[in-house]
Amino acid sequence: MPHIIIEHSPTLQIDASELLSSVHQSVIDSTLFDITTIKTRLIEYQACLLGDGKKDFVHVQIHLLEGRTQAQKQILSELVLARLQHVLSDSVSLSVHPYDLDPTIYRKN
Repeated sequence: MPHIIIEHSPTLQIDASELLSSVHQSVIDSTLFDITTIKTRLIEYQACLLGDGKKDFVHVQIHLLEGRTQAQKQILSELVLARLQHVLSDSVSLSVHPYDLDPTIYRKN
């Protein structure tokens, strides 16, 4: 844990592996997690419409087990957003949202 899901528009001008590794590394840099437990994946949507007039977006969901403080989640969000701002142009709509998973119902094998 955590599970990082990167969603993005189909016309985003960045190599998928660069986007994936940039976000993954920013989560490692947070030092909040054992790096062997970080799982990052990428989803490209076929189409999108954005209300802010931009044509491209990246939204990062970070699914966490409970236990991180609000301050830790804010730092994590800021680190990931800063990395996205570094690798993408200002014309891309960016957002990051950590989510707490309920450990009483989360299962894995």
